[in-house]
Amino acid sequence: MSRTTQRRKKKNTKQQNKKSMKQVLIDNARPFFQQYKNDATRKTYESNFAKYIDFCRKKYNVKSEEECIDHIQDYVEILVKEKKTPSTIHSYIAPVCAYFQTPMSQIEKPSRKVSENVRSRNRPDKYKRSDQQFENDKYSLVANFQAKVGIRRNELKNLRLNNFKQDESGYWCVEVMRGKGGKYQLQRILPEDVDFIKNYFKTPDSTEKLFKESDFSKNMDLHRLRQLQSQRAYWYYYNQLHTGDYEKDSATAFKFRGELIKRWNLYNIDKHTGKPRHFPFEDTKGVYKLRGDNRRKALADGLPVEYDRLAVYMVSVFHLSHWRLETLTNYLLAV
Repeated sequence: MSRTTQRRKKKNTKQQNKKSMKQVLIDNARPFFQQYKNDATRKTYESNFAKYIDFCRKKYNVKSEEECIDHIQDYVEILVKEKKTPSTIHSYIAPVCAYFQTPMSQIEKPSRKVSENVRSRNRPDKYKRSDQQFENDKYSLVANFQAKVGIRRNELKNLRLNNFKQDESGYWCVEVMRGKGGKYQLQRILPEDVDFIKNYFKTPDSTEKLFKESDFSKNMDLHRLRQLQSQRAYWYYYNQLHTGDYEKDSATAFKFRGELIKRWNLYNIDKHTGKPRHFPFEDTKGVYKLRGDNRRKALADGLPVEYDRLAVYMVSVFHLSHWRLETLTNYLLAV
């Protein structure tokens, strides 16, 4: 090989190895996002973070992470001008704030309102083909299961025949090994549905997948079934709490709080102390009231505007794995 060829090859190698500043900043953050074990969550965070870096490079020609931190608010204002929804803006800046350790409360952004969410339930024209309907026999195996369980699409696809067990309080649950964010969860089954769901797990020692890929319709609105199931769960707990003379500290309320604390102490461990975090007792007391646009939406749709906080929290923890009240409004207002 001649010296000229060697020099040319060496030059080409250097050019290939040379990264743009944008790519350097993105690659520097990649190890941070590896903490998110769920593939979909991690890819979404990485993608939205890359969009922010691209914005900073094009508009401000940033050359360091320190410079990137200063432009989050400007980015939000650009997204608002582009008429992005509050929920979209939130998802765009969440990984940015997480990586740069900037509290989202310090960023001025449009507040997310359930009443403004654009979901498939607001698009009656979306599901017209017969193979997308819940009643279609081809997909009834999954649809009937989801209507009584209510987990996410990827969680359904990854279920195995041995993922049916009792939780710490003796309730039958569907076991999700890696839910949203890579988290483990036990999805409670309402007592009236246990026998039906148990029939799906006839060979509990098998590690084969519960469903085949052909059991799923690509466009079936499985999230809608998750919403409806959360409403069923709410009314189950509400009726349990409000049978007879309901008192603030009834035996049923005491029992439910005990179950919540058991679950809380298992999965809400402070990584610094190794002890369970403080359980939010106040979130389980009194009435949860809808306000503003959410209240108006509920009234327009003929739905309640007040909910029993303890019943809501039971649904949030045992049926949605959200662990907080505010995210549940979207499910309670599903129509």
